[in-house]
Amino acid sequence: MSLADWPVPPPFMWACEQCAELLYLFAPAYTADEADPGRDHAARLQVTLSRHLADEHSDEVPEPHSDGCPLCASYARAADPRDAVLWAEHRARGLFLPPAAARLL
Repeated sequence: MSLADWPVPPPFMWACEQCAELLYLFAPAYTADEADPGRDHAARLQVTLSRHLADEHSDEVPEPHSDGCPLCASYARAADPRDAVLWAEHRARGLFLPPAAARLL
């Protein structure tokens, strides 16, 4: 997947030192060839960045997807408060990943 298909992360992410550092590390890991050992870090970096966004930038996390997203529908029905954080992480991924990748978790 080419980085040209990715959204441009919003300015607040570039202004945050931790977001900027994770973005800097994430892009090459995610776009690496599958044989590249650096590729293994992409999933961990994605989770770390989305968790940081949910925890530290909760006001910037997008609203739930309104286009029939099955994960948003599932999270909306969940009663466990821990699911609220996972739902925020799910929505936050759209700030730095293309929709096809962002909606997998």
